[in-house]
Amino acid sequence: MHGLPPAAVERLARAARSGVRTSLLSAPSAAGIKSVGLEPVGEVMGCVVQSMAPRQLTYLPAYSYNIAGIAQPFLDALNTGYATALGRLREEAKALGADGVVDIRLSTSDMGSGEEFLAMGTAVRAQSSRRPRSLFTTDLSGGDVAKLMQSGWVPVHVEWAGDAHAVYIGANTQLQTSFYAGNTEVDSYTALINRVRAGARRRFHDMVRSAHADGGIVSDMALSTWKPGEQLVAALAVVYGTAIAQFHADGPAPARTLTVMPLRRQGE
Repeated sequence: MHGLPPAAVERLARAARSGVRTSLLSAPSAAGIKSVGLEPVGEVMGCVVQSMAPRQLTYLPAYSYNIAGIAQPFLDALNTGYATALGRLREEAKALGADGVVDIRLSTSDMGSGEEFLAMGTAVRAQSSRRPRSLFTTDLSGGDVAKLMQSGWVPVHVEWAGDAHAVYIGANTQLQTSFYAGNTEVDSYTALINRVRAGARRRFHDMVRSAHADGGIVSDMALSTWKPGEQLVAALAVVYGTAIAQFHADGPAPARTLTVMPLRRQGE
C-alpha cells in the first residue's frame, strides 16, 4: 500500500477485518463480469488535491508572450492529477488482491485553493487458477467487459490523454469575429481546435502503444476553451478510454458478441 494516504490504508484494513465487499457496479454490470469468471472484491478509489497552474495570465505586452508554453503548465497539472489518482486506485486494488478494476469514473472538483482529482471503480478478481499477469484497469462497465472478453479481447489500461495550446487574437481574427463579419470561418480558431484535438488523439495512440496493446476504445472526447490573456485564446482537448489487447488463440475473434438462436424449426 505504498503511497496511499493513511485514511485509505485504514479503510482497506477495516474492509479486510469485516469481510464485507462493496461494489459500485449496477446489477447488469455485476451479472456481466460474473459471466466471464470475475467477481467484485471491493470498491476502490484514488484521490489527490493539488494546487493548479492558473489559466489566467497577468497582463503582458503581446510581444512578450511565449505562445508555445502558455497552456502547458495547466495541462501538466491535469496530467499529474489524473495520474496520481489512478495510481492510488491501482494501489488499493493490489492491496485487495484484485486482478483488475472496472467501471472507473474520473472527476474533478473545485476546492477553492485547489482541485480534487478523483478516480473510483470496482476491483475484481478472476475465479480461476489462470490469473492476469498484471492489474488491468478500464472505464468500461462490467457488461461491456464481458462482451469484450467473449469477443477475444481483454482490457489493459485506462488512458487519459490531453493536449492544449493557445493562439493570438490578431487583426484578422478580430475582423472575422466582428459584428459585421457575418457567417465566416475564424481561421485561427479552426487551426487551434484542429491542433489540440489531433494532439490529444496522437497522445492517446502513443499511450495505447506504450501499454503494448492492440487497440483502444475511446469512451469520451471533450473540448474546452478559455482566454488566458487579453489577446489570447487557449483550448484543451481530451481523449479518454481503454487500451485493449487481443487474446483469442483459435483464429480470429468472433465478429459478434451476442449469440442469436433462430426460432424456425430445423430444416425450414
